[in-house]
Amino acid sequence: MVEVGAVSHQVYDDAVSLRDQAAADVAQARATLKRRQLDLKFATVEAPISGRIEQALVSEGALVSSGDSSPLARIHQIDQVYVDVRRPASSLESLRQALMSQQASADAGLPVAILQSDGEAYDATGRILFSGVNVDAGTGDVLLRVLVDNPQRLLLPGMFVRARVPRTSYAEALMVPQQAVVRNDGEPQIWVLDAQNRAKLTPVKLGELLNQHYRIQSGLAAGQTIVVEGMARLSNGIAVQAHEWQAPAPTTAAATH
Repeated sequence: MVEVGAVSHQVYDDAVSLRDQAAADVAQARATLKRRQLDLKFATVEAPISGRIEQALVSEGALVSSGDSSPLARIHQIDQVYVDVRRPASSLESLRQALMSQQASADAGLPVAILQSDGEAYDATGRILFSGVNVDAGTGDVLLRVLVDNPQRLLLPGMFVRARVPRTSYAEALMVPQQAVVRNDGEPQIWVLDAQNRAKLTPVKLGELLNQHYRIQSGLAAGQTIVVEGMARLSNGIAVQAHEWQAPAPTTAAATH
């Protein structure tokens, strides 16, 4: 249009100047955008794992750097949680038998129900991962670790829950009161009376403890008479005057509202 004289050189030069200025503005805007995107990247901290943050440990606007030793927040992964259960060491044999039975396989782990305080089961399924290798000398318990699927996040870290651990069922079982078992060098023994009411300290092999009664695996036979109280004055071969033992009535705690 300049060549044919449709517009003046002044108008043409102004248009070219405006075009170049607009191109420069676009370039500057792109550079500003990249700089702001870089600033945003520096201001964004991506979590290495997924989970829930219960509380931020750094307030908004605080200056932090990659060398800070204090965490910004703590992330809890609670879609799966661990529940540690303590069981009598004598129950491990029952657990092994249940593991070998058709109730569970070694790959899946034994199923465990997690219970609320009222005895109702949570909608969360657990399975035994492993048992501890040490027995608590004070309690005779061993630790079981249970992995619980917790998709609804009903279980939170630090909660106290109860667990229903499977055990082998028996059509017939010989049970004795827990207090009838005495230990000599850690070995369980029971005072047994013969036909003449003479006492004899008899080694036994214990099974699991249930409701303050031990299951006897070996060492006793059904129908034998055992001593439940007054063992402190006994010695092998001494004659005793036996009386039928009465189990104490269970105590019921008063409920409060």
